[in-house]
Amino acid sequence: MQVEYESIKDKNKLIDIRTSLEFDKYSIKGSINVPKIKLLKNPEKYLNKKDDFYIICNTGEVSLSCTKILNALGYHCHSVIGGIDSLKNE
Repeated sequence: MQVEYESIKDKNKLIDIRTSLEFDKYSIKGSINVPKIKLLKNPEKYLNKKDDFYIICNTGEVSLSCTKILNALGYHCHSVIGGIDSLKNE
């Protein structure tokens, strides 16, 4: 359920669940911004049940809880360990 950022093969399946303001300040090229509340309210609008998706937040904690909910709904999601904060330092 958790993955290292370096192991993600398709960066276009990376969903940043932080706020739009946080996303605008710093984001990963190719990622899309869908704030957590929007993603959990209408996951079918952003995800499909055939593909794997990677969820990222600031530290990896919120994305992990979001991933657990989405997986329980039948989606294939993985939380990025350490989140954006761990990538800023690289």
